[in-house]
Amino acid sequence: MAAHAGEADRGFAVVADAVKQLADKTGTVSRDIVSRLEALRSIVDKLQKQNADNELVANAAHQRSTEIDGELQKFTGFSQTVAGMISEIERISDPVEETTRACSTVLSKVSELDKQVHNSAEMLTAASAKIDRLVSFSENVIGEVAESGIETEDTPLIRHCIAKAGEVSTLFEQAIRSGAMSLSDLFDENYTPIRGTDPLQHMTRFTQHTDRLLPPIQEAMLEFDPRVTFCAAIDRNGYLPTHNYIYSQPQSADPVWNAGNCRNRRIFNDRTGLAAGRNTRPFLLQTYRRDMGGGNFVLMKDLSAPIVVNGRHWGGLRIGFKIAV
Repeated sequence: MAAHAGEADRGFAVVADAVKQLADKTGTVSRDIVSRLEALRSIVDKLQKQNADNELVANAAHQRSTEIDGELQKFTGFSQTVAGMISEIERISDPVEETTRACSTVLSKVSELDKQVHNSAEMLTAASAKIDRLVSFSENVIGEVAESGIETEDTPLIRHCIAKAGEVSTLFEQAIRSGAMSLSDLFDENYTPIRGTDPLQHMTRFTQHTDRLLPPIQEAMLEFDPRVTFCAAIDRNGYLPTHNYIYSQPQSADPVWNAGNCRNRRIFNDRTGLAAGRNTRPFLLQTYRRDMGGGNFVLMKDLSAPIVVNGRHWGGLRIGFKIAV
């Protein structure tokens, strides 16, 4: 019985030892499994995070793909438009080339016409110079005849003009001596434009003095001979400060009317005007077309005599009168 019990105890001991070894191995395996599960869990977490990141990237890529597709559609439309334009350009290129050839022909003709106009202008300039020389020669002949003492229909008017020019010289000298006006004022060449005038009018330092001194002489000249149309003193640059009352009207809004009726304070520096203002011979008799504005010209004779103040040539007294028919 005791032997039997001893064998049983040894059996239990073997079983217990085996159970203990199994338990140890089971614990080790469990711990290993837990460790592996923890590692696997960490890997799964990383994979899940990576998957989320990949999803964001995929969404962004999808969005950009959609945008690129839209841009490509626009580009396709643009390409179609360009293709249409190219087709249209090709369609009109032939007429354009034809027009270009026509323009080249026209330009050639215009160039030829320009040369002809240039040649004509040179011929007109030469003809004008010849006419000017002829007119000057004629005026010199008339002057020589008048100075020779031969009486003509213009002789009384010439003498009167010379005398009245002398009176103007005297009036200027008296004004200077009295201190009413200085010599520098009288020879002022600062022609100040009057704003808003058309044709342009000017003022100088002596204009107010000529307005006071000249009208009695100039207005009386209109009564001396029925042919006389105007009488006005001008300086050596063609500036006419004070005109006859009839031609000294206030300007209106009509430049054409002004040209014929507002002729005071104007600068007449055309050939006839400058010659009359700068002539130093006893008198100068010219023929000219008086511009009255609006394409209206009047053929007249222009008689002038020099105005000399204290030995200095100031200008001339200018008389316009009708040519006897």
